[in-house]
Amino acid sequence: MKKVDNKQKAIILLTLWGPVVLQMCIIFYFSSQPAGSVVVEEFPFSTSLGHLGGYFILGLLLYRAFNSGHFAWSRKSALISLVAGIIYAMSDEFHQLFVAGRQASLSDVVLDTIGLLLFIIMLRIKSMTGK
Repeated sequence: MKKVDNKQKAIILLTLWGPVVLQMCIIFYFSSQPAGSVVVEEFPFSTSLGHLGGYFILGLLLYRAFNSGHFAWSRKSALISLVAGIIYAMSDEFHQLFVAGRQASLSDVVLDTIGLLLFIIMLRIKSMTGK
């Protein structure tokens, strides 16, 4: 068995978790915008689609990171990704309590959860059909 040195471990860690952190930063950036800001007003998609899409991508990246870069089905990785994504969604809504003109919304957490679940369901279906 080949030994992995610290530099290789750091590269693996960065490639697995860097995209997760980047997506979380993107979500945080959008939720940090005050109500009526140009960024929010000129976003090309509806708010609902933004939540679904942003958390679909986060679900994909979390799953990939928790499953060591693989997309083969893992119930454990799916569950951990879902829980981690929901915790992030709730923390993001809490954060919005401190942004001018914004508020926390349970319906946004529900949309975020649906986005996470859409990825997990699609991956599960793909794994069952072999396509």
